[in-house]
This record gives sequence, structure tokens and C-alpha cells, in this order.
Amino acid sequence: MKKRYTIFFAIMLVLSSYVIVGATISYQLNDTTIVIKNDNQPWSTLQSEDDITISFSKAPLFLGVNIEIQNSGNETYQDVKWSFRAKPQISGTGLIYKNQIRSGVIDQLGSNERVSIPLRPLNKQTPSPFGLGMFYMNASITTSDAFYRSSQICWLVFLFIINLKPTYMDIPPAEAYSLYENGTFDLIIDVVGLNIYNLGHLPGAVNYIWADGTLNKTIPTLDKNLTYLVYCHTDPPSTASAQALVNAGFPYVYRLEGNYRAWADAGYPVET
Repeated sequence: MKKRYTIFFAIMLVLSSYVIVGATISYQLNDTTIVIKNDNQPWSTLQSEDDITISFSKAPLFLGVNIEIQNSGNETYQDVKWSFRAKPQISGTGLIYKNQIRSGVIDQLGSNERVSIPLRPLNKQTPSPFGLGMFYMNASITTSDAFYRSSQICWLVFLFIINLKPTYMDIPPAEAYSLYENGTFDLIIDVVGLNIYNLGHLPGAVNYIWADGTLNKTIPTLDKNLTYLVYCHTDPPSTASAQALVNAGFPYVYRLEGNYRAWADAGYPVET
């Protein structure tokens, strides 16, 4: 028994040392202020709109993440507001240490400039997310005349961000309704079972059931150039369905945050 405890404490000591040393190195290697770079070197992107591109990049030792903002246009923007949000991919799961929202202002985003915003464990102004489980991360910026954003999912193991990859865009009912009114969605997909779908669904929504494999069979027939809104009555089917579309190469996938109930509770129209 004593031997087991000794081994356990030895492992915990090694892990704790790695976290402390890694966090310190990460902090020293990366300036905790916003960095503006005037280079045109290629870097991975997730989503591009007009001349602004937003993406995420991994921090050293998986301790934190960088929000990368590229202005490829000729216009210079002043007082650009940025925000970052991290939450469990599925509501009610995961472990959150505290509110996972960060925000700030970029004084100037010049022509052909790249801004890197580092989120780090030891940075009091822009700390990296902390938790345990599969997490959804969203970054956005607001200029004087436009709004840009990007999202990814990852495994968050306390301080460590693992397996960062592209994902869908979560949007609240109010924004979903606005986009619906503007005709942004080419197809709205309800992935709930048929019996529940018949009790009520978003206007014009088609029913491609996730649980019985209907959606997966339908994906190859869908147009990747269209814009999709996916929802269900609970998070697991809707997040899995939206991610399946993203994994299949669909770049314009939105998921209704709060699903059908949030839409209906907000008083937006439904069909039966």
C-alpha cells in the first residue's frame, strides 16, 4: 500500500513540476502584450471574411493559445475590439475554474499587419482557459464597419490545450433569427428524431436524424458552398452533427446555441 502511495505522489510531483516549469517557460518565451508583426509568412487559418482573417495557434508546451488576426487589406483600423470565449462543448459537462471570457482593444490594426494575442496561464490580463473536458473556443473582433470571428474545439486538460481543430460557429437565438430573417441560411437542419420533429421545428427546417445515421448518409449529397444552421433539442446530437459537417469539409456551419428550446422560448416562429 505504501509503495502505491509513493508511486502516486511521485507521478503527481512530476506532473506538477511540468506544469510549473512549462508555464514559466511559456510565459518567458511569449510577451503577454499584443504583438504586431509586419510579415507575410504563411500561417494556418480557419475562417476568412473580406480582408480580415482570424485563427488560433498553439502555444509552446500546449500551455495556452494564440489568437491570430491578419489584416490583408489596404485599410487601417482604429480601436479594434477583440473578445475570446471558452466553454464546454456540451452544456453541463466539463469542469470550469472560472468565467472563460477575455476581451481587449487593439489600438491600431494596420494594412498587411498581423496581430498575435497570447493567452497564457501566468498572464493576469489575458489568462488562458482552465478546465477539464472538450471545450469550444471562439474569438472575434469588431471594426468600425464589420464583425469577424473564428472558432475551434480542443481537449482542455487543466492548463493544457490539446488537439486544437476547426469547428462550427455557435450563435445565440437572437443572432440566428437575424440571420434567418436576412436569408443567410441556405439550409436549416434539425437532427432530432422524427416524432419530436413533427411536434415543432424551425421554419423550413429539414429533418436529417443524427441518431439513425440519416445525416451522415446525406452529407455527401449536400453542397459545401452553402451555409447551414444545425440544431436539435439537446447538445450532444447538435454538436456532433455540426462537427460532422465541418469534418467533411463544410466551411459555413452554424449551430443554434440552446437548440430548439432556446429558440422557442425567445418567441421566434416555429412550424409543426
